[in-house]
Amino acid sequence: MTQDGPPGLPPRIAKLLLDKLETDDAFREAFAKAPGQALRSIGHADAAPCMALKAGQTLASPAQIKAQRSKLEEVMTGIQGMDCALASQEN
Repeated sequence: MTQDGPPGLPPRIAKLLLDKLETDDAFREAFAKAPGQALRSIGHADAAPCMALKAGQTLASPAQIKAQRSKLEEVMTGIQGMDCALASQEN
């Protein structure tokens, strides 16, 4: 079986990341500016290029993250593509 992208986040880190993105405005701002540095601040040292927002994308709101939490956890812990799962989704 071949892997199509980098490995996902460890489940503990994915849960902590979503907790912080739902409740911590300072962390949300830091993550939007420098996702790698924000991930390191919660204990994830590996590169995670798929966590970066593309130009023009905005971070999903805390309410959007909460509503899609189980789906986001599944995507973030699985094999990653090159799109950020945390980008705001238009409904």
